[in-house]
Amino acid sequence: MNTQIKTLQIGVTGAIANIAGILLSGPLGVALVALTFPNPAWQSPKVWVENYHPIQTLPFFFGFLLLTGYIILMVVTHQIAEENEKTYTLIALIFTAAFVPLIFFNYMNQTTFLPALARNYRPEYDVIISTFSLSNPGAMCWAIEMWGYALLGAATCFAAPVFKQNTTEKVTAALMVANGIFSILGGFITAFDLSWVLTPPGIISFIVWNALVLAMAIFFLLSFQKRLKFAVSGFDLHARPNPALVDKAEYPV
Repeated sequence: MNTQIKTLQIGVTGAIANIAGILLSGPLGVALVALTFPNPAWQSPKVWVENYHPIQTLPFFFGFLLLTGYIILMVVTHQIAEENEKTYTLIALIFTAAFVPLIFFNYMNQTTFLPALARNYRPEYDVIISTFSLSNPGAMCWAIEMWGYALLGAATCFAAPVFKQNTTEKVTAALMVANGIFSILGGFITAFDLSWVLTPPGIISFIVWNALVLAMAIFFLLSFQKRLKFAVSGFDLHARPNPALVDKAEYPV
């Protein structure tokens, strides 16, 4: 099988994984927890433990799928980049490589470490729970979360120039840049006010950001599918567009 075709097929799979991860770790997962076993607004580690239920970890487990999707998306973007774009996509990969372990660390804590403390609770665990629980707006893990996603925002900004061949790709690039601006801004706001993330403006920002990254993932999928269609037909995706072919819808517009 043609290497380019295989790479784009992997990219399509990564985009689907990313879309599923965004939905299941975000709005759908949060809604499920809210409707079944919600944890009240942060009061103390003891209250958090008293209201803990394993289903509260479900969105974070789906977060691992989200991370996998981003890894695939950025690697495939690097692979399909033209030679003069490889420097930018390599920088994007390095930012992604910094983002992934930070967010993985957070999700590992929420799915594994904190549940273990809740099951075997002792008062001396209070400081640890306060530090790592994302239910606490003052937790260190919120600083990690927001700056981790700021790193992903930097990655999507650097990788955006790869997507320029047609209208769908230009929308993809615009969403990637918008994600960068939004995510990096969120990191700086958190640096000045860590607890803002669970205030009404922070929650509204979370909803808007989820819509943004979902749209970005969908357009990643559409862009890869369009490239795949033309790769299968033997079209040189790095060739300079021929206006005559564009008019006949023979070029991926």
